[in-house]
Amino acid sequence: MLAPSDAPGSMQALEVAGLNKAEPKGWWQWVTARLNGSSSAGYKPLEEEVGPSDRVSAEEAARDARDRWCPEEKAGFFSTIFYSYATSLVTLGYKKTLLADDLWDMSLWDEARTISSRIHGCLENTKDPVTAPKGRLLKALWLAFGRVFMFTGIIRLVDIALQLLAPFLLEKLLLCIETQCSTKFTVGLALAMAAANMFDTTLQGFYFHLGFRISLNVKTALIDVLYRKSLRVHSATKGAMGIGAIVNLQSNDAAKLWNMPPYFHGLWTAPVQIVVIMGMLVRVIGWAPALAGFLTTCALIPVTGWLGRKLGAVRRAVVKHTDARVRTTTEVILGIKAIKLYAWEGPWTARLNELRESELWQILRSSLLQACATMLFLGGPILVSLASFTTFAALGFQLTAAVAFPALSLFNLLRFPIMQMPNQITNLINAGVGLGRIQSFLDADEMNPLPLEPPAAWGETAAEIKHGTFFWESGSEPVLRDVNLRVQTGQLVIVSGQVGAGKTSLLAALLQELYVAKGASVSVHGQVAYTAQDPWVRNASLRDNVLMGEKYDPIRYQEVLEACALVSDIALLPAGDSSEIGEKGINLSGGQRHRVALARACYQPADVYLLDDPLSAVDAHVGKHIFEHCIRGLLGGSTRILVTHQQQYLAAADLVVIVSQGAITASGTYEELLQQGVEFKQIQLDATPDEEPQTATHAMIEEMPTPFAQPISPPAREGDAGEMRLGSGELSTTGDGAEAGRSGSNDENRDPALIDQDKHGPSLGAGVMPLMASNKGGLVQADSEAWRLDHISIPLPDQPLRSLATAQSMARPVLKSEKRQAAMAANLEKEHPELQGQVLAPEAPKLTSKKLVKDGSIIKAKDRAYGSVEKSLYKTYLRAWGPWYWLPVFYLIGAASERFAQIGQNAWMSVWADATEAAGARGEKLKNTMYLIVYFSLGLGAMGLTVARAMILAYSSVRASRSLHARLLEKLMRLPMSFFDSQPTGRLLNRFARDLEMVDTSLPMSLGSFLNCVVNVVGSLLVIAFVSPAQLAALIPLGFFYEWARRLYVSTSRELKRLDSLAMSPIFGNFGETLQGLQTVRAFRRQNMFAAVNCRLLDSNNRAWWPMQVVNRWLSIRLDMLGTMVSLGTALAVTVVMPQSAGLAGLALTAALNLTGILNWSVRQSTDLEIQMNSVERIMAYTNQYDAEAPAKIPGKEPPKQWPQRGVIKVEGLVLKYRPELDPVLKGLTFTVNAREKVGVAGRTGCGKSTLMMALYRIVEPSGGRILIDGIDIASIGLFDLRSRLALVPQDPVIFSGTVRANLDPFDTAGGDAVIWQALEQAGIATAVRDLSAGLDSELTEGGGNLSTGQRQLLCMARALLRNARILVLDEATSNVDNTTDELVQSTVRSAFAHCTVLTIAHRLHTIIDSDRVLLLDAGNIKEFDTPSNLLKDKASAFSSLVQDTMRSSSFSRLPASDE
Repeated sequence: MLAPSDAPGSMQALEVAGLNKAEPKGWWQWVTARLNGSSSAGYKPLEEEVGPSDRVSAEEAARDARDRWCPEEKAGFFSTIFYSYATSLVTLGYKKTLLADDLWDMSLWDEARTISSRIHGCLENTKDPVTAPKGRLLKALWLAFGRVFMFTGIIRLVDIALQLLAPFLLEKLLLCIETQCSTKFTVGLALAMAAANMFDTTLQGFYFHLGFRISLNVKTALIDVLYRKSLRVHSATKGAMGIGAIVNLQSNDAAKLWNMPPYFHGLWTAPVQIVVIMGMLVRVIGWAPALAGFLTTCALIPVTGWLGRKLGAVRRAVVKHTDARVRTTTEVILGIKAIKLYAWEGPWTARLNELRESELWQILRSSLLQACATMLFLGGPILVSLASFTTFAALGFQLTAAVAFPALSLFNLLRFPIMQMPNQITNLINAGVGLGRIQSFLDADEMNPLPLEPPAAWGETAAEIKHGTFFWESGSEPVLRDVNLRVQTGQLVIVSGQVGAGKTSLLAALLQELYVAKGASVSVHGQVAYTAQDPWVRNASLRDNVLMGEKYDPIRYQEVLEACALVSDIALLPAGDSSEIGEKGINLSGGQRHRVALARACYQPADVYLLDDPLSAVDAHVGKHIFEHCIRGLLGGSTRILVTHQQQYLAAADLVVIVSQGAITASGTYEELLQQGVEFKQIQLDATPDEEPQTATHAMIEEMPTPFAQPISPPAREGDAGEMRLGSGELSTTGDGAEAGRSGSNDENRDPALIDQDKHGPSLGAGVMPLMASNKGGLVQADSEAWRLDHISIPLPDQPLRSLATAQSMARPVLKSEKRQAAMAANLEKEHPELQGQVLAPEAPKLTSKKLVKDGSIIKAKDRAYGSVEKSLYKTYLRAWGPWYWLPVFYLIGAASERFAQIGQNAWMSVWADATEAAGARGEKLKNTMYLIVYFSLGLGAMGLTVARAMILAYSSVRASRSLHARLLEKLMRLPMSFFDSQPTGRLLNRFARDLEMVDTSLPMSLGSFLNCVVNVVGSLLVIAFVSPAQLAALIPLGFFYEWARRLYVSTSRELKRLDSLAMSPIFGNFGETLQGLQTVRAFRRQNMFAAVNCRLLDSNNRAWWPMQVVNRWLSIRLDMLGTMVSLGTALAVTVVMPQSAGLAGLALTAALNLTGILNWSVRQSTDLEIQMNSVERIMAYTNQYDAEAPAKIPGKEPPKQWPQRGVIKVEGLVLKYRPELDPVLKGLTFTVNAREKVGVAGRTGCGKSTLMMALYRIVEPSGGRILIDGIDIASIGLFDLRSRLALVPQDPVIFSGTVRANLDPFDTAGGDAVIWQALEQAGIATAVRDLSAGLDSELTEGGGNLSTGQRQLLCMARALLRNARILVLDEATSNVDNTTDELVQSTVRSAFAHCTVLTIAHRLHTIIDSDRVLLLDAGNIKEFDTPSNLLKDKASAFSSLVQDTMRSSSFSRLPASDE
């Protein structure tokens, strides 16, 4: 085992950016650096620290080094021990509200990259192939931070020795008073007491300073380890645990560990303290009384241990219930739109409140056990003193002040070790539970990424699966069986099949996201780019989403935007491509999200592109543009594997793969599969089923011009010749050479240069060299839309291309970008000098992304309160305890009575000691019975009041927690969708996780501790003033100093805590967002970049957290010095200035010594209380600050029970804006949908189709106009009454964790399983459900992760069927299903919903072509609204044009009947 100093990694990490000035120069900094491991044994920085967009030049690193500001690094000896370097920050925080820019940088040895390097190096050293293949976290933490941790233990021992010196000096001082020693000697003892306290204060401050620095480093290490593990964890583990549970490891379990270091030494120093204190008691009161006290202490220890074990068990139960609640809350927040659309707010609120009740019951049990522990903490010294003094008196000894008060001081010192042990045992158990959960996560299966293979040469294998059998979960049924697939470089492979066949699983297998059976092999050559079926869009600007860490190249960027048809969409965004995209792309349509994800893939310099159904959510026109300009154009020549249901593109593929029931059932070219008898539907115009009549509409479609009626020709391959024309990214061949190319290879018609090219590299088809000289000496611009290249003649180098990505960058098609043309010309001339002067270089145009003045943010900056917490919040919290404030009043009375009982004990002890001294002076022996009875009664009374006070606090805090959670949850369910669009999920979860945990546990303890401190301070001051009134004169200036320090500290610490909270939320948000897009991050191999982002977020958070600890030390040493001055002044007052009896002197000195720690603790607790009240503040901000949506029910406005009976929808002048400052999306729509009418809603992407559905459901309230259903204005009734009467299949299917039955009928209203199975049959998913392990009782993972997207949509269709409503809205309900399933769904709509009014929003025209009428929208206006046949009769109609565009790449298998 390595010693902590031998673990690999630290200072070299500081030199990543060339910062080699990390070595401190002063001896004090040198010692501190040694303790923090900043120059030991050379930690190597992790290579993946820096992502592609995070590398900095040496000049930038030097500039950063000059700009760094960390006063701690340059602080001298006295500045360090008194924390004077923090004075400027404390003063600034008092003068103004602190901002993040006001905080100093982290010291070099505390930076996240340094800690990350250190902990991962240590974790690597703890790995054992058999016992610990993933390493042992606890051992790694010891290797990384054990040395400084051991040093703090030594400091703690010296600190204890100084603490124990105080009772000894007090004894000597009281003996001096009794024996009337010389004034000089008495003053010397008083000064010695003050010096001992001063040294104790300084050493204790240094101990906690180092302890909290360990906490800082452990926090950074744990979050980094968890984050990096999450980047490697297997998808099955993520699905089984759920995102909420994994985030909870970071927010809760890790916190239990990083809070341990400052207090851990109490576990072993407590027994040492107990033994030493008992030894000192033997010297003061004799062995028998001391033995009685020791036995009492020994009896208390197992009780505290039992309490610790019980608290640990209850705490584990609390964590379990908290996990369940947070996990469910996460699902609710992520699925809030679906919950609102289905009107499920009430049942989900009840479900969460039920989970909350279970959690609160465990919290109450924990609080009651904590009350017992508090009683032992405060009552332990009382019990020990009672046992000792009773034995002392029974043995006939006389109790003098020199015996009583030193003994009381020692008994008070016993309080902390007695209570520390159970507290630290509890904390240790909690930390052990957290460590076990974290270690289990670290031990979980990881994805085994394939090494990055070099790109394959042209014609070689780019991706291959051999004998592949794959599983989503280990030991489960395989999702793919015996798969064999070989994809050659440059091929376009289209994967097709029915819903749930295994298409997405096939891509996941190539990405190594699945478990692989033995004997299988997977290989992918070159860099991979990937688009998921559910596109992952980050909460960032659109440009950042596209770049994803790549360097910004304006030409390349423009090219990608045009190919992905995003230019017009960007023009509509408020700040262009700088506009912020909300979480999960909330402010984008489904098609826009797919295209942003596609643009991200296209922008990467990849060799293999895995595209999972990017065409599903776009209309035919946009789909055709993407296929021709992007997939065949921009990516032409790259290896592309495209999953799609749209079979019209199959003919363009080099290889078609048919997947069915987890196996590849057929593969080959389109022509080969036709010859094999594979049936393809909806490919040719004459594919209409026989049962469909030849209708007038059918005839009109046949008569339309169909320039692309034939299947799309594959890209030109070796042997193709003729003229190449690049127009809008498409390839066409003309002339005789074209025919020759189609009939076979014909080198006679080919340019010799191209023949030579075939020998060395790819013939990349469309757009191999988009801007090159022709053999006629130049380029010819054919028209404004395209370039014409005549007989391309470009000599290529004889050596192979370095990578396909390089070839791909040379093979991009020409788009409408003159700037791109200029850049391409310059690049070609640079790479091929022989082309100098032959390449056209037109004038560069302006960029698409122009700088806009408008703010493109959608996610609001985190709400931050300023100044002190409003007093009304305290009233709100205390009112939540119960009515009329009677519980807070009783608690305060109990706390005051308890303190006065304790003061009464000490006062009675003073009376007892003075009586003993007076009796001795008379030569008599005092009878102790009465004194013992009074002392015993006061002690038991104080203990009883302690228990009562603690139980009141436990009961009241649980009531308050229940009330605040209920108010927050109720408000959350009633907030409009615009709120959720502008709030990150992590921020909302923080309210329900971290803030509620504060309210549940930390806030009650801080409130109770603060009130106790106030009562203790008042009591101690009253005692000092009573014994020595002259002391009041000295206390007044000290009081001013105290108030000055308090104000400085409170103002600064409060804002630091708020900044800490502000900087913590992005860490959680980034963690959750990364987990959601984990497959995409890994496919792009961007783990390193995201890990570096996490380190930057950690540094941002630590910049607020660490100064907060330093400021605590700054306050502590100053107030402890103030307490020392009070003790010194009291000692001099009662011995020299106004001499008192030994009893009264002992009483005053005991109160003064008690005041030393209490002053500091009271300020700390007042600040902690205010800081934790920030949690209440943030919770109440959600309940008070934001306006709720319309009421769920409006009394007196309820619609009839059978409403809507007919389903007539009348829209009058409907105007809708998403935000008041934005332009309207719907612009005065007026139309009527008759009862039982089937209306298809069509239009280009972004025309307002889904917005119309949102208006119908009042997700967004209209800005003008109205919607009537069966004559009732929907704005006049409650939202529940409206939404519960409509049925919907949304564009983004939402599945909650739980059983299939719970997802279909969560509240048992369907009427039995038979009804559910019927709905599943009608939706076409019954077979898939039967194939699950337990049918309707089969568990679905979070988000429906174990279902395909198409299956999730069909499950939502079954939900709609069970709704039995008169109005059905289908919003792209079949965008992710195959054509066969689509036909089944449409058949179900015609049969099962024959009595319903149906609004069908769809991009696929064959989905709506047989609707009764078609509503065509264009830019928020009604373009056309008529029957399909009437619209098709008008050749100039927009719908007719849309059909023509669709027919160029597809056809219809089902046509509507004629109106005639």
